[in-house]
Amino acid sequence: MTRFLFRRTRIGAPGAGLALLLGWLLLTACGGSDGPPAQPTPDPTIRLATSATLGNFLTDKAGNTLYYFTRDVDGQNVCTGGCAAVWPIFYEADVQVGNGLQASDFKTQLTAGGQPQTTYKGWPLYYYAPAVNGQNVREASGQTTGNGIGSVWYVVNPGYSVMVATKAVTDKSTSQATTKSFLIDGKGRTLYFFRKDDLNPNTLPTNCTGSCEAAWPPFTTAGRQFPTLLKASDFGTITRTTAGGGGPYGDGTASTAQLTYKGKPLYYYTADNLTRGRVEGHGLVSEGDQWLVATP
Repeated sequence: MTRFLFRRTRIGAPGAGLALLLGWLLLTACGGSDGPPAQPTPDPTIRLATSATLGNFLTDKAGNTLYYFTRDVDGQNVCTGGCAAVWPIFYEADVQVGNGLQASDFKTQLTAGGQPQTTYKGWPLYYYAPAVNGQNVREASGQTTGNGIGSVWYVVNPGYSVMVATKAVTDKSTSQATTKSFLIDGKGRTLYFFRKDDLNPNTLPTNCTGSCEAAWPPFTTAGRQFPTLLKASDFGTITRTTAGGGGPYGDGTASTAQLTYKGKPLYYYTADNLTRGRVEGHGLVSEGDQWLVATP
């Protein structure tokens, strides 16, 4: 069509300029674009790596493994002094996430010393830098040698449904505080055992119902990803007579399948107010027996 317009137009003939202009406009309309060219997607500065034993876990843009510290359950960095030399903080000013990650899960907060540190779902992130010939040297890209150290350091798997926390816990029956490692859900919320379940293992689905269930909601989740301290084979389920775990508890889906650890059902405590790291139920006698944090 464009060649047809030019062939019928003689330079200098009346309307020649208009015809040329129309032809140019047609060419522009056919070959042009509606807007500026698309900008290239930034390379991820935080991404996922995968291993057969650890599943998916966070790394920086160079493939260096990132870790979480169980003692940071309250959301603040408590790795100071000599700890900080072995476990340098991770900070990324320009968070660009790779596949399988959500940018909204990453934040920046300041350490007690005023340094910025990147967090993931509320957990401060660290590198591992063991001492080598008297100097702390960060492990090489692709290594995961920091996982499991002291039973308090682990790679960060976005799919963790149960994690481990460590902190001073006050026994409500004695008012004595001792440091304990205990189970939490993927959002850092404390999980409990009910002593009545130990005494009555044949009636687990009905040991805590009604007002008991209202105060101590059952923990339900479809997830089965755990730090290496925890064995997947130690987890199972019982079938409750009523569905629990809906709303803010568990993974938000109501289910009759309550998660168990080493045969013991796991519960929340409503007085913890869905607050990460909060432990108001340890040692408490309620609903006919004692409640304890769920220890590995």
